[in-house]
Amino acid sequence: MKTMTNNLKYFSGLTLIFSIIFFYYLYSDITIQSYNKIWIYAILYGMTLFISGLILGYKDPVRNSIYDLGFQYHLTTFIIVNCIGFIASLIAMGINLKTLLTSIMPIIFWGLGLLIHYYFSLKSIKGINKKEIFD
Repeated sequence: MKTMTNNLKYFSGLTLIFSIIFFYYLYSDITIQSYNKIWIYAILYGMTLFISGLILGYKDPVRNSIYDLGFQYHLTTFIIVNCIGFIASLIAMGINLKTLLTSIMPIIFWGLGLLIHYYFSLKSIKGINKKEIFD
């Protein structure tokens, strides 16, 4: 699948909007050292992305194709969230080595998870192992 489906485009737009809102409130609370609400923001942000991805992915018309639609949603989320987060951290905390390392470490770990997801999506058809289908 080389094109984005309409539902994936909607999900991308929602992810972009939710990420901008989340990182704005996150860094505004960090700046004023109000750490009480950060967990609430993180939980709401994660739940919102999960639920919107679940609903839009489930209702995606190409869900029954042979492509791993979950990987496409994972890749889209990875790109948008990490770009917005990286830019927001550089704007909020300035450009220095500590900020760069703090911003790059989650990207590396999430990227490793994405590579694992990609590897397993190549070995499966619609999330089902090829050996289970053809044996």
